[in-house]
Amino acid sequence: MVSADDLPARLERLAEVVSGLSAGAAERDARHILPTRHLSDLLAAGVGALRVPPEFGGAGAEVSVLARVLIDIAAADSNLAQVLRGHSGLVEILCQAAPGPARDSLLRAAAGGAFFGPAGTETNTSSLNSLSATLEHAGDHYLLNGRKFYTTGSLYADWLNVLVVVDGEFVSALVPRHCAGVTIVDDWDGFGQRLTASGTAVFEDVWVDPDYLLHHRNPLLNDYMEAFYQFVLSAVQAGIVQAGANDAAALVRSRTRSYPLASTPEPAQDPQVLQIAGEVAAKAYTARATVLLLARTLDEFAADPAPHRAEQALLDSAATQVTNTDLAGAATWRLFDAGSATAVRAAAGLDRHWRNARTISSHNPAAYKAALIGDHTVNGTAPRSYLNSLAAERADRT
Repeated sequence: MVSADDLPARLERLAEVVSGLSAGAAERDARHILPTRHLSDLLAAGVGALRVPPEFGGAGAEVSVLARVLIDIAAADSNLAQVLRGHSGLVEILCQAAPGPARDSLLRAAAGGAFFGPAGTETNTSSLNSLSATLEHAGDHYLLNGRKFYTTGSLYADWLNVLVVVDGEFVSALVPRHCAGVTIVDDWDGFGQRLTASGTAVFEDVWVDPDYLLHHRNPLLNDYMEAFYQFVLSAVQAGIVQAGANDAAALVRSRTRSYPLASTPEPAQDPQVLQIAGEVAAKAYTARATVLLLARTLDEFAADPAPHRAEQALLDSAATQVTNTDLAGAATWRLFDAGSATAVRAAAGLDRHWRNARTISSHNPAAYKAALIGDHTVNGTAPRSYLNSLAAERADRT
């Protein structure tokens, strides 16, 4: 059993690792150098065990603590923060699961530094309702077959969370990353978040233990998990804005010449340049604040999983996504106004902030989140997670 008093020591170790992540981040992005070692360092420092309950060897930290860590990681290297999304989500699901071999062994594994990756989405289907991946009985086990994409972080994983539809029900098949029949391809070709390995996973007759199947039958947990997964993305957005603010300040400090129309020859004393740097820093503050407020809502649900708390989590996560999408876009564009033409040179790598922010913001388009909020405020419509919406659609058809 891990004492709650151990959390400050864990966070101190993590902070030491995080402080070194930004060094070389621009070069890694430009040269496609996977941050495998950096992720290993984070896991060794306990990042994957923050939410694991103490009885399994974890820190038992609140979501609010995880929020601060994710934002700091994203400010150093946003790829690494997004890579943690699938792991954090599965840990959260396991924390809510009934006792059993999968829950107990995998939570202990996470506490020991094991890493989990996702494999849910497919590119050749119209929706999650029509997933083509299959899970079929084969004696005393199952066989998994299929092809997935957007498998963020699975290239680095020890275990994979593979989403399938069985008899009209969503099921997660938990399989070892390095078992026979599993192939992970680093073919993600997005212009941002280039090092998240959000590419292809192929499963060919992969052996699945029946004890390692998770069912998604709890509608409250489904709502909460949608909010939680969005929370991680919003934390990444906040970190990117913070990175932009940090680089804007460093850019101004390093400038030795000014614009011909500037009011002063010293850029660091130019009130207009200082205003720009201040605006970007203010956006970073706001983005961080929205994530921490959302984290508090998630903590309230975790402490008391009531329907109204699940509904609030969905609304707050949507509002955070809408707000941080605007903030991230504005901040990562505006920071260039604090620099001279040298700021756009490829060697500086400042364009990665905008590219990364745009990529994260495209993950769950803010327009749909804003519409969800509007439907609630105008019509009183209760928000509902995607999994619960699909389940309702199937029920209506039958």
